[in-house]
Amino acid sequence: MSVNLRNYVKSLYGFDHVLRLAKPAAFKRSSPCEGWTGADVVGHAFGGVKSVLSAVTTGKMPKTYPKVGDDPLATYAKLRDQTIEALDHPNALARVADTFFGPMPVDTFIGFMGADLIVHAWDLARTAKVDDRLDPALCKATLATWKSLPEAMLRSPHVFGPAHKAPAGADAQAKLLAFLGRQA
Repeated sequence: MSVNLRNYVKSLYGFDHVLRLAKPAAFKRSSPCEGWTGADVVGHAFGGVKSVLSAVTTGKMPKTYPKVGDDPLATYAKLRDQTIEALDHPNALARVADTFFGPMPVDTFIGFMGADLIVHAWDLARTAKVDDRLDPALCKATLATWKSLPEAMLRSPHVFGPAHKAPAGADAQAKLLAFLGRQA
């Protein structure tokens, strides 16, 4: 199993955990993502997971995305399971897909998509007012993933806010959130 796949699966289940804790009222609240509600965060997560599923099964990005609907947990669980099943095939990670980052192996793509998903698990946890602690090793890997991208891309509109300095002695999660412009 690749490191990216291991981290992606951890991210999938990390988001799942927060989604299970979220009460319906959380979907109407404002999230840490400017202009987004909890439902928008969940919808974005659905879209990311669907994009991985499409990348591995068709080599392209999907034309449609799942809606949050009345039972977001059931929708997410089905999508998560389909995606894990699709990734669990010989050569699935080596397939080159036409992603919104450009053509790349699915293994590379899931590295970015897992990094996106775990950050949005934190966003949803904050919105739902539930435990927002993330896996420290996953935070460290996620920070490395985001730091591998050009600063101009990261700080473009609707991506991440300006980075701010993490406090002295900050843990991996605080460093990640500060880099992404999140206020912890």
